[in-house]
Amino acid sequence: MAAVTVEADAKADPTQVWKLVVALPRVGEWNTMHEGFTGEVPETLGEGTTYQQRVKLMGMPAEMAWRVTKAEAPGRLEQAGDGPMGVKAKMVIAVESSGGGSHITYGMEFAGPALKGAMDGMLQKQATAACQQALAKLVALLD
Repeated sequence: MAAVTVEADAKADPTQVWKLVVALPRVGEWNTMHEGFTGEVPETLGEGTTYQQRVKLMGMPAEMAWRVTKAEAPGRLEQAGDGPMGVKAKMVIAVESSGGGSHITYGMEFAGPALKGAMDGMLQKQATAACQQALAKLVALLD
């Protein structure tokens, strides 16, 4: 299983961070893996929300079916995703108040039979870079 966790601080308070994170139509502004949506795009994410997203990682396009498993404003968003070849993904964004702003933790996990051996290590490396870029873009939109 490939697992990535990156962290950053933002000047914005947790409520402002939360509003941007759950605004699904704005995900393309910060999520560097995002390529587009298929089907209906909910305006905001809440527990039980589902959507289809086209992503690109390691130069490979894929379609993910996402379901929000936890949405506790303004502190924690968790999503479970199903991708091609039995790939399962989990995304977690945690937001904590910190020094007048926010501390944001962004985590991704990928598992599945297609991710064994060398593929797992390559995915971890690429996902780490993508998550770091995404979090930097998210913070830049907030500051």
